[in-house]
Amino acid sequence: MKILVIEDNENIAFAVERYLSKQGHEVQHLTTLQEAYNYHPGRQDFILLDLNLPDGEGFEYLSYIRSKKMKTPVIILTVRDQEKDIVRGLKMGADDYLTKPFSLPVLKARIESVLRRIQMESLDENQLGCGGIMLDHNLVTLHVDGEVVELSQKELELVTLFLKNIERTLTRECIIDRLWGWERGDVFDNTLSVTVKRLREKIKPYQHCIKTIRGIGYCMTEAKNEK
Repeated sequence: MKILVIEDNENIAFAVERYLSKQGHEVQHLTTLQEAYNYHPGRQDFILLDLNLPDGEGFEYLSYIRSKKMKTPVIILTVRDQEKDIVRGLKMGADDYLTKPFSLPVLKARIESVLRRIQMESLDENQLGCGGIMLDHNLVTLHVDGEVVELSQKELELVTLFLKNIERTLTRECIIDRLWGWERGDVFDNTLSVTVKRLREKIKPYQHCIKTIRGIGYCMTEAKNEK
């Protein structure tokens, strides 16, 4: 896999490049926004993007490639651990984020997680599933360990959204916008919390797979039965 690393910290970049190269990947390292703009992202299969660059913010580059409809997966690497920066990155189209300092095995796991999610999204959407959770979208029927589970319309829309975004953090604002759209002005923030709570109750023993990301939103992880 071809991986583009946009990072001005030479020590971090060297460690990442060396580690990923040993994993069999082809790694290209750039240090500035200008270099990134001059290097077509379409050549890469994956991008690791630092936010604090000498000539600007990584947000600018993320906005640029998403405005060009480029779907190359991006993980943000940053010392910024404030919720507003994380939320901003996710809303702009980042696939994940990793705060510094981080371990290289964790970086590898995050890359693999994003790739798994993308692979799942490319499968036939008539069958969405995760572990013992299976949704037949045509029949709008959810099965948990083979048993049919009755869902309300919003619960159905929510579990569909989660299953299409396994291992991806979704902001509360994004979920509310997707589920309620133009009606969102009449939707209280607590409405989403209640909907998530009811969905968790209905997908036992997989309720733990819907993770609450404090101050940001939710993430559905790989499902394992924890009876």
